[in-house]
Amino acid sequence: MIINLKYYVITIVAIFLAIGVGIFIGIMLDGQELIVEQQQQLVSQLEAKFDEFKTKQDELQQRIDFLNAEREKTLKFMDIAYPEMVKNKLKDLDVIIIETSEDYAYSGITEPFEKAGVHSVTNILIKNSFMLRDDQVAFEIAKDLKLKGTTREEIQKQLIKNFCDALISGNNFQLIQYLKDKKMIDDTGGLTFPADYIVIAGGSLTENKEILSTIEIPMIHFIKNRNIPVIGVEKLSVAYSNIPEYKKLRISTVDNVDTIIGKVSMLMVVSGKEGHFGEKETAEQLMPEEFMSIE
Repeated sequence: MIINLKYYVITIVAIFLAIGVGIFIGIMLDGQELIVEQQQQLVSQLEAKFDEFKTKQDELQQRIDFLNAEREKTLKFMDIAYPEMVKNKLKDLDVIIIETSEDYAYSGITEPFEKAGVHSVTNILIKNSFMLRDDQVAFEIAKDLKLKGTTREEIQKQLIKNFCDALISGNNFQLIQYLKDKKMIDDTGGLTFPADYIVIAGGSLTENKEILSTIEIPMIHFIKNRNIPVIGVEKLSVAYSNIPEYKKLRISTVDNVDTIIGKVSMLMVVSGKEGHFGEKETAEQLMPEEFMSIE
């Protein structure tokens, strides 16, 4: 049997191919074992991390539960203690609260003034119809009240001026009664004039600042020009805050008047403290440090 060169070449190639396939299969088997081992290590690491995170989560939840319990205790304490804190701090003052929008109810802020011993506190709600949006209605009101002005805007300004003057001087109860009859304002707790201090309670459900620019800002300017102290307040949860604009008017503000801390802050400001208090970004302090003495 004659074996030629071609046979040897094919045999050698086959041997090397077999060796190569064997090496490849061996590498694959080792690689799979390595991958499985790495996966097991990764799973073990993830399980350890998960246990660590769960332990931290449990610790944080315990901390949160503790802080919530402490907060409840603090609120209960303040609820019990604050009537004594504010008792007779504002004795003999006549205060008027003006709610400038129907978006939020502020009837609850009369109670702190009563606890503080004021002579009287009057809550007046400016209703949506106080905003003169119709020319015919504006001219009818101008005729009834003998207001000066040839445009709806001029009549609105004159109406606000006369309304504020009635609150401050107490000399135009007929205007107040007219506005009540027209359902342009409403009041709770009775009406007592003139005012020693005026609280503007605002905030809006919409981004529209029409009430702020048309009613609140002119009202605040007029009150300040009559040298009557005024404060701007609102609830913590209002959708759109007016506090930044109040600050520009250089009046003190409280942005959380629906909380006990906010109520006490409001009373402290009325007693003579100045600043911007509350929990929002516009606040400079949580609350004043103490009451001023009212002689």
